[in-house]
Amino acid sequence: MSTETPTGLEVKDSMYAFVASKPRLTYTENGDPRLYFKAGQRHRHYDPDNGWTNSPTTFHDVVAYKGAAKFGIENLREKDRFMAQGTVAPYVNKRTGEAEEQFEASRFLIARATPNTTTGRAPARNLGHDAQAQDATGRAAAGPKRAEPAQPARRGLPQFDNSGPRQQQASGHSMGL
Repeated sequence: MSTETPTGLEVKDSMYAFVASKPRLTYTENGDPRLYFKAGQRHRHYDPDNGWTNSPTTFHDVVAYKGAAKFGIENLREKDRFMAQGTVAPYVNKRTGEAEEQFEASRFLIARATPNTTTGRAPARNLGHDAQAQDATGRAAAGPKRAEPAQPARRGLPQFDNSGPRQQQASGHSMGL
């Protein structure tokens, strides 16, 4: 559930968990991407007499649609830790007919101990788009060349000229930078 504070700050539910099942991408009747996986949450409880004790891990259904689904299928693997923002929503399980709840994620953040690492992770999925064929040795097979990705626009950073001494401009005010 999304709530708004008196100052206009929008606050949603969130969860921190690990991906417990292989994420699956399907499509809704409207053709929108839908991601589904089971998430596990480890629970700990603090007892002043005994310290921290582990409670049983619980498992929960997580779904995401559209952009969040695309991000999730491209970036989440089994055992990855993640944070998600979204809402808890009731639904009826089609197999059992019982009322259950699922977390409908609108955003994901992968929680990695060291950023930009792929050590010990499953290889990225080949989703068929922008994929280049490979031969048996793993090298790119001959075929049409792909266009190089566009370079991101560079921000206008100041360029410094170290070619020699410069005259200081007289200024009435200093910015203190």
